[in-house]
Amino acid sequence: MNLIKFKKYYRLKDHSEVFIPLGNVSFADTIIDFKEGNPKAIPEYSDPLAAVGEPDYEKYLDQSYVSLGCQGQVTAVFKDNGFIDIEGPDLYFFEIGPSIESFKVEISSDNENWINIGRVDGGNSAIDISRANIPKEEEAIYYYVRITDLASFCSGPTAGADIDAIGTVGAVLRLNVEANLLFDTDKYDLKQTALEKLEEFKDVIVQIPKAEIIISGHTDSDADDTYNYTLGMNRAKAVESYLHQILEGKGEYTYKAESYGEREPLVENDSERNKQKNRRVEILVLPDKEFYKIPVKSD
Repeated sequence: MNLIKFKKYYRLKDHSEVFIPLGNVSFADTIIDFKEGNPKAIPEYSDPLAAVGEPDYEKYLDQSYVSLGCQGQVTAVFKDNGFIDIEGPDLYFFEIGPSIESFKVEISSDNENWINIGRVDGGNSAIDISRANIPKEEEAIYYYVRITDLASFCSGPTAGADIDAIGTVGAVLRLNVEANLLFDTDKYDLKQTALEKLEEFKDVIVQIPKAEIIISGHTDSDADDTYNYTLGMNRAKAVESYLHQILEGKGEYTYKAESYGEREPLVENDSERNKQKNRRVEILVLPDKEFYKIPVKSD
């Protein structure tokens, strides 16, 4: 598992700092769609993957960011975290360069149903999901962000908004492991490799002293829906039981086991390799609201 550092501060181009509770976990992991605008930026600044990961901008024209082009659009996905609506800002955009370009922000939990959060005026900018007035019963954990340039500045080699990084302030930790590492085929007894993997997860989870932990079981589409639901639930409960055991006394945690069976595949169940990806257990760690508060710095 990559080194994880929670509760980090990130320096902005005006030399101020922003606090990101889940640290380096909190940034977009990959880009799933990129539509260059017109006019578009020159090729050196048109790599959408430059917007992935922690902010690394140092100076203008250093190619550490992607320029969307006039009315261009990029869609980012978060794999090892999601984000929720907390009190205050929920997302932070590191939009850099000498010009301040505005853009529209949309979010989604499934890459199908999108919620328009509104306009960001560029620069180092935060946005609060509550701006969208989402009904309480429709609130979710979100994993996708779509940014569309609003054509406020469309000239030069870096036309459109220049995105260095997308960070989640209201982040939720997401741990995902393929079922073959945890269980034998059609079984729900944890294997030795499962115990080792969950021990790794323990070292990450204990950095969040108070949280709700949701464990969900997922299967491929072999067998019928009832069988897959039951298998997914039994596997989720096995992981829940072991996490409860190894986290005892390490913090204040509540647990919930659930099963999605075959209903939420990551990919189509059209090959053995894809089926293996869909057979998995996901662990969501939802920190208590105190975790998101900016700590008081000592003199």
